This record gives sequence, C-alpha cells and structure tokens, in this order.
Amino acid sequence: MVVAILLAYLSHPINRLLQRSISSATLRAGLLTFAAIVIFVLPLLLVLQQVTRELGSSFQPERARQLLEKARVWLVGHDAAVVADSMFEMIEQGRDYLATSLPSLFGSVFQISLGIFVCVFVFYYFTKEGAVIWDAFVGSLPLPGKLKLEMSREVAEIVRAIFFGQMLTSLAQGLLGGLGLIIFQVPKPALLTILMTLMAFFPFVGTPLVWGPAALLKLMAGETWQGIGLLIYGAVVVMNVDNVVKPRLIAMHSQVHPVVILIGIIGGTQIFGFIGFLVGPLIFAIFLQLLRFFGEYRPLETPRPPEPTA
Repeated sequence: MVVAILLAYLSHPINRLLQRSISSATLRAGLLTFAAIVIFVLPLLLVLQQVTRELGSSFQPERARQLLEKARVWLVGHDAAVVADSMFEMIEQGRDYLATSLPSLFGSVFQISLGIFVCVFVFYYFTKEGAVIWDAFVGSLPLPGKLKLEMSREVAEIVRAIFFGQMLTSLAQGLLGGLGLIIFQVPKPALLTILMTLMAFFPFVGTPLVWGPAALLKLMAGETWQGIGLLIYGAVVVMNVDNVVKPRLIAMHSQVHPVVILIGIIGGTQIFGFIGFLVGPLIFAIFLQLLRFFGEYRPLETPRPPEPTA
C-alpha cells in the first residue's frame, strides 16, 4: 500500500500534464492506473516467457532417455509387488501432503490477490484525490504558511530521491551481478541479470536469491574456485551497493545526510519488512525535518503579567 501511495505521488506530474487535455479526474486516474498495471505486469510476463523458453531449450532428450533406461533396469531387478507397494505409499503421502498444503496455498494466493487489489485501489484513489489529502495534512500542521510550503517541498524532494535512488541502486546491483556471472562463467547470464535487477528491489535478500544458487550449482558441479569466487564477489561487491551506493545516491538528490538514510533503511527493514527500505528513510527524514521546522518556529510567547508591587 505504501508503494502504491509513493507511485501515485510520483505520477502526479504526469497527472497534471494530462489535466490540460482531460478534465475528468476519474478518467485521468483510471488511465494512469491502467498504465501502471501494464508497466509493472508486462516486464514480469516477458521474464516468465524467457524463463520458460530457457527451460525448454535446456531440456535434453538424450539425457531423459538415459534416465528412463536406468529406471527400467532398476525395475527389472526388483520385485513388482514391492515396487507397487512403494508407489502406492508415495501416492498416499503425496495425497496427504496436498490435503494439508492446498488450504495454505489457496490462502496465500488469496492474500496476494487481495494485496494486489488493495494496491491498485489505493493507487487509483491517491492518483485522483492525493493532492487534496496532502493539502489537508499540511494545512493541519501548526506551522506558518512559509514553513508549510518549505516542508512540503523538502518532503517531495526526499520521496523522489529515495525512489530514484533505489531504482539506480537496483540497476547497479543487477549490472554488477551480471558482470560477476560472466566472469565466473555462469550459464544464461542475461536472464539471471534481469532477474537480479528485479530482485534488487528487495534489499539484503534480493540479489543473493540469484547469485547464491548459481554459486552453489558451481560448487556442486565441481567448479570449486568459481563457486567460491562468485560467493565472495556477491557478498563483497553486489551486496555492498545497497549499503554504500544507495545512501550516497539519495543524499546527492536531497538534503539528507547519508548516515540518516542508512539508519532509516536498516531500521525500516527491521520494523516494516521489505517495504521498510522505502518507508524507513522517508519516515526518519521527515521526522528530522519536522524537528528542524518546529525548532526554527518559535511562536510568540504570551507575556507574563507584571508582578504586583507592595
């Protein structure tokens, strides 16, 4: 939901541009919502198509025939009744597993579907009414008009800096990770680079889900030095982009110190989970800005009445 609100805010300039030719706020919000769905769903569909194609090309009929031949030889050397009992036992175990797993699976699918629906609805609503909501929030602050405008401008600057800083960081992690895949001769580096760039939006755990299994496959294949090298490269080079480059990128486009960004990222991910990499720095930076504004704003104190003289 927070991501939907941030995306709605970032789409506000496009909304204002559309306002010149489309007067209906409902129609503008609907068009932007449809465009956002296409922008986010289309790349995922392309990646899934590429994964399916790669899996199909990696299928080796000769290898499959060898496995079937080994299975036939194994069956010939065993009692048919024993094999049948084992197969029935495996079928029963599979049935029991499905009986216990399907409810949780359907529950997870329902939660994901509900989350997507809520995000789409929130994006549409905030695209349509976000300016009114923000003006009401800023107007409720006990600050003079000049400081309200300054705070609104700096918050907008922080939001843009965090979002685009994360995009550049994900791109950098994906490219560096792809370079490591090429150096250590991992198959299908282009596809894995795309996946790593997408997974980099989940800090700390995103990219290891790509280069980690690739390194383990190298180790299992007997390519020990390449596997160890990829593990070290991923942990030292790719992972540190999140800790070093991202705070500096965000600080370059805002007036927030890199240490504040780093503390916000770490604290945000611990409190809010994955979404904390956006929410944490934003909340921490806004909190510090509010402290500064309230520190600068000193309302006139009511003069104390003079003490009575004897």
